[in-house]
Amino acid sequence: MKKPNALFLIIICAAFVTVALTTGCGESMDQMGDEPDFTADFLSGEYAAQLIKDGALVIFGVITAITEDEDGVITVEISEREYVEAQNHPDGYFIADKNLDSIHYLSSEASATFIPGGLTIPRAMKVDEFISVSHEDRLYDVYIMGEQIELLIARYLP
Repeated sequence: MKKPNALFLIIICAAFVTVALTTGCGESMDQMGDEPDFTADFLSGEYAAQLIKDGALVIFGVITAITEDEDGVITVEISEREYVEAQNHPDGYFIADKNLDSIHYLSSEASATFIPGGLTIPRAMKVDEFISVSHEDRLYDVYIMGEQIELLIARYLP
């Protein structure tokens, strides 16, 4: 019987290595942890911190209007507020109106958290869902990069 050629063995080994390296264990890249989970905790923690590191302006306030023009450009009007600690107030704080209103473009890739009525735990949502819910009397930290809102974090105050 003839001994296998060394070149033939190298080709077979290379084929096995290629198959082994290109075949995963059934997980997609999203399942392998390259993408963080889209959760309220991630958005209000790691993502918000990264936006601040990148130079985002953060405004605390109430959304007074969300409008969309004929070109699909969405703007958000924010009435700025300030959290003020007050020993003599029953809650130990109050929310002051800064009498400053501003209008900002909403990025089509923006993310948000929202606290549904009667609950205290926020849930994560994308722009389309966020603009469809009521924002009346709800407080947000609004993260603005350049001219656009990138993140809106609902604030629960007991």
